[in-house]
Amino acid sequence: MDLRRLENALRQLPVDTLLTEIPEIQNSIKHLLKSNQEMREYDPIGQDRDLQDAIKENTELMERHEIRIDLTLRVIKERIGDAAAYEVRSNVDAFRKQYPTKTEKKEDDDIMGTKEEGVFL
Repeated sequence: MDLRRLENALRQLPVDTLLTEIPEIQNSIKHLLKSNQEMREYDPIGQDRDLQDAIKENTELMERHEIRIDLTLRVIKERIGDAAAYEVRSNVDAFRKQYPTKTEKKEDDDIMGTKEEGVFL
């Protein structure tokens, strides 16, 4: 995923569409989590290589989705303001609590600017 292209695309979206971006990604995450759970239940010892590969692919896709969510939050903050970003962020936090992924970021490592290490665009 080219994050610069994604960020530019997010900046071009109408505000209404930008605000629906995160719920759409979250819906995808819910389906991926459910799919992984079902595959693990079907193959509890992890002997089916195809299922294990599919679970890994889904997990990697969820990681990319989490990055997209954080990037979208940043664009919302820049385009709409802190109040909107805070509201959306609280919804994202609630979602992440209800549907945790293995790649979920620590609370202090949020895109709203509280942590300054890493690579930023």
